[in-house]
Amino acid sequence: MTMFRRSEAYTTGDAFSSINSGYPDPTRTFTPLSAPLLHSSFIPAPEDESTIRETIKEVHRTLTSVDDEIHRLRSALAGLEEYRSHLHTTLKHRQAVISPIRRLPPEILGEIFLFAAEGCSMIWPRRHFNADDDAMPWLLGKICSYWRTVALSLPKLWSEIHLDLNFSVADRELDDQSEKANAAQEFLQACLLRSGNELLTFTVDAKGLRSVIKPILSSLVTHSDRWKEASLDIDLFSAYHVDLAPAKNKVHNLRKLHIGTSAMEDIPSFTPLDAFEDTPKLREVSITGIVQPFHVLRIPWSQVMHLTSKGSTFREGEFTQIMRHTTNLVSFSTEGERILEVASSQPVLLSHLQKLDVINKGSYISKTFQFLTAPNLQELSIHAITPFVADQTVAMLTRSQCKPTHLTFRSSLDVNALWEENLGIVWMLRELSSVAHLRLTVLRSADNIIPRLVNRHQAAGVPPLLPNLQTFALEDRFCLSAAEVTDALSLRIKGLYTDAGFYGAFTDDQPAGLRSINLQLSRPAAPKFPELDLLKKVAENHGVEITIQLG
Repeated sequence: MTMFRRSEAYTTGDAFSSINSGYPDPTRTFTPLSAPLLHSSFIPAPEDESTIRETIKEVHRTLTSVDDEIHRLRSALAGLEEYRSHLHTTLKHRQAVISPIRRLPPEILGEIFLFAAEGCSMIWPRRHFNADDDAMPWLLGKICSYWRTVALSLPKLWSEIHLDLNFSVADRELDDQSEKANAAQEFLQACLLRSGNELLTFTVDAKGLRSVIKPILSSLVTHSDRWKEASLDIDLFSAYHVDLAPAKNKVHNLRKLHIGTSAMEDIPSFTPLDAFEDTPKLREVSITGIVQPFHVLRIPWSQVMHLTSKGSTFREGEFTQIMRHTTNLVSFSTEGERILEVASSQPVLLSHLQKLDVINKGSYISKTFQFLTAPNLQELSIHAITPFVADQTVAMLTRSQCKPTHLTFRSSLDVNALWEENLGIVWMLRELSSVAHLRLTVLRSADNIIPRLVNRHQAAGVPPLLPNLQTFALEDRFCLSAAEVTDALSLRIKGLYTDAGFYGAFTDDQPAGLRSINLQLSRPAAPKFPELDLLKKVAENHGVEITIQLG
């Protein structure tokens, strides 16, 4: 019995009414086979098989026609897309011709360039992965010849120069270093030429052969009358004193100076560097790794208002000698320096000092504060590398009668000394009632420090620490419980309390308690003893009750 009957449906929608009759009807369908006929056990009769084969041929013909129509439509779409791209390009070109930016005179365009390139500098070697990553001002020269001409006419765009002459292991050969140094020299000469008479800001970070670095310094010294800010980080810096000597009496515009050298240089230079002796505008000085800086550097110390010293080596009495000559200091930062002073040395009065940063071992922190008096100190930052001892710091604060508003303190984080350090911190905070902004990095602050913010565990009537505190940032790396922190800071948000009761609400002319709190609390990971698993297993097998607590 014949079980197949060919059935075809032809319906054409309005959307396809324009398709030529030579193309297949896009809505033509073939009647699907029923489930019994698709079963693998069904075998069609000969007449049914003939019908199926005829339908297969017709489906193939229809599929070929559909493929041809798809190809035609895709070709038409590609043509339209290409035409659209052409129209878009035509539109952009004509819009560009009447763009208002073309009417800008070079003076206005130059001001826009300077605003867009603010904070950018000329860096060698240029670090980018492809041309699209070019930063200012290089990008300005790639837009059009007019923009390039304007950019080249702006000396300020080319007046901040940073040279990295730290040659890698692969560049150790003289030829390799010379080749790169020549490229850096060409770069520098281009910047010096384009910067015209503009004052220069430059940094030179150099490690390599003197014969390679000397030409760079010589080129810069030629323009020393234009130096505004100079930074020189050079290995064995004392070897280049003679190369910088021609700058003497020419650096009248220098405002900021940094000189650094490597730790390899452990003896002072026999020839002091006097190139910067006559710098009437010098106000900021930074030195790194200099041996006996007061002897080696001839600079007008009395003019310096901002001094940073890191890793320098002072001879006995040299620290106070520098302090006595920098009486106009407003900010002073010292890090990792060995301070040696004779017993007869007296504290130096720095009446203008407002900001003091000290990073050092605990004993040298004490030395630093022992020989300073700063009555107008506003910001104090201490980072103890080894356990902090508070006696000289407290003595300095008492002697100065200063009222700092900002305090940043980081303890040594030495677990074996945390009790003494925390008590020292409390002692110091007791002298700093003026502090409104505090940042602490300590261990187990809830044991000794936090309770005293609300005067817990102290005699009644004694005011809490830091009554003017407004912002508090705490990083506790050994916090066993946050309950004390929560209770104390909650009370400080609302008002001041003591064990005896309410100490005092904030009045209208006082800050309304804490305004900002930042907490980073952590604790060491609990110890793990995998060998105890065997003990637990033995105990359980023998019915022995066992409890193990680790932490």
